Amino acid sequence: MTTGREVAIRENELPMLSPAEIVGNATVQAKLLMDIVEQTKCYQQIRDKKYLQVEAWETIGAFNRTHAETDYIEPILQEGNTIGYRAKVQLWKDGIVIGGAVMPCYFTENACKGKEGDAKHKASMSAAQTFATSKAYRMNYSYVAILAGYAATPAEEMTGEDSTTPDHTKHHWCDLHDCVFFKKGKMQNYAHPIVDEQGNKTGEWCNEPEPDKRGLYEKEGRDATKEATDKVFKTKKTEPEKEQEQGVTPTVSTTAGVGEPESIIDLEWLKESLNSLQWTDCVGWLNRTYGTSGKRVSEIVKELTAEQASEFTAEVQSRLEML
Repeated sequence: MTTGREVAIRENELPMLSPAEIVGNATVQAKLLMDIVEQTKCYQQIRDKKYLQVEAWETIGAFNRTHAETDYIEPILQEGNTIGYRAKVQLWKDGIVIGGAVMPCYFTENACKGKEGDAKHKASMSAAQTFATSKAYRMNYSYVAILAGYAATPAEEMTGEDSTTPDHTKHHWCDLHDCVFFKKGKMQNYAHPIVDEQGNKTGEWCNEPEPDKRGLYEKEGRDATKEATDKVFKTKKTEPEKEQEQGVTPTVSTTAGVGEPESIIDLEWLKESLNSLQWTDCVGWLNRTYGTSGKRVSEIVKELTAEQASEFTAEVQSRLEML
């Protein structure tokens, strides 16, 4: 809580700037912010807007000699049960509190999905602090973000994810093959196609293990023997019927012409998904992310490696889930 003394110090000691000086200073910050954000990719693009992650908001704070400190974290209770946590974060500048925010993170949010027990509580507490930090900076410095061409709402509020958490813990990640598990179409579980060292499909799939098998999965890791991997994590599929029995539909497009490269992604599913998303900048996003130069999505995806295709599919799926 900001005391009367702190308010008095802030009003009497902080220099007064003219409107022109405020705009000029913010414009300089916006230009620097654009360079940093575009280089580090610390934003989430949803539809045609870019939403800054907490690292970008902290950069704006650094421009203004401001830093965030957590005031408290407390459980959110419902009928005596903890259903999440809320955190209060304060912004400090030259020893004075100049702002703050309180934000919750419920166990149902993306930051906590797939986690159980202590890990779920830890994820919720961490995310609540991240959400509150972004919110506090947004309430004080949103004009800088807007001048730089970004949306004023923090990315964490849009996605419900803690951007400070590594990607492999935010998404369904396969440590064994270093790629993302995805789920699309009629698939009943998360999985990904297995490729050899040259990036060619082997005809096998790696299914995400069930919760009670994840401990074994993590224990085995990259050094798992082929026998253990086949038994626990992979299901070899050589016929469409076997794929249907496992709840996984093939992702190789059946529409490619003779002599044309096949796409790992089901182009029919992709077309329907992009129509639903109305993702107008998908071509631009693909070219920027993977260094391609195609003019049509259907052409670009055929050039992607298996890992890139898996990542792109996961990106489309995550956007669909936010509709």
